[in-house]
Amino acid sequence: MNHYIVKKEFKEGLYESKGLWMMVAAACILSCLCILVVNMKEGTSLAQNDVLQYAIKATMFITLTITMVLGSSSFVSEREENTLESLLLTPISKLSLTLAKYCGVLIIGLALYVISIPYLISIGYGTGMTGSALLIMFFSGVILLLAFVAISIVMSIILQSSRASILTSVLILIIMTFPAFVQSLFKLSAVGQALLAIDPVACAFNMMNAMLVKQTPFMSLGNYILPLIVFVVISFALLVWASKKVALKGEN
Repeated sequence: MNHYIVKKEFKEGLYESKGLWMMVAAACILSCLCILVVNMKEGTSLAQNDVLQYAIKATMFITLTITMVLGSSSFVSEREENTLESLLLTPISKLSLTLAKYCGVLIIGLALYVISIPYLISIGYGTGMTGSALLIMFFSGVILLLAFVAISIVMSIILQSSRASILTSVLILIIMTFPAFVQSLFKLSAVGQALLAIDPVACAFNMMNAMLVKQTPFMSLGNYILPLIVFVVISFALLVWASKKVALKGEN
């Protein structure tokens, strides 16, 4: 993997693609949640736990959205700006090039998670759940990040325009997160329950609820962990397959 391309992708995502401003926006949202917790009345520990869960969900969703937008434009923008040819002429394989761009976007996503740490500590202060909250975010959150960034890179490789790539990537994210946010509706049918059992985002949210509300030990959450692992393995397989398709516009 080429470290120069990793740094290049990171800098472009941070400055040229407005990734830095997106981080500021994420910090502002989390700051608002902190202010909400500070202004809560005493004796509302249950509400504070709820806000902690909302903060984790918000952090995950914001991070995934930002990184998918950045990832979905990684290859297609190079193609549209006629700079992909110079990258393809470098003495590195297409897979290494793909992984370098993948890591560049991934670093921004991890930075967003790191930024959220003091906010989650502040929001969870006094609940006794801060450690579990950080564990669940950095376990399921990072797994979701690994998978969704891979999907966005795949879209950037196989689609021919940045608009189509970004819209498709965001649509995939919305479709996969929708069941997690309306679980009560899906639980009304057997098909919906089956979808919730395999949906990685729903599994991440249910794992969080089990640890923060039901006090379930992490090692007892295998039914939620397995779909997440399968999801990231499938996403990586797609990324490796798509790396072979990297080509200039109009090429096969």
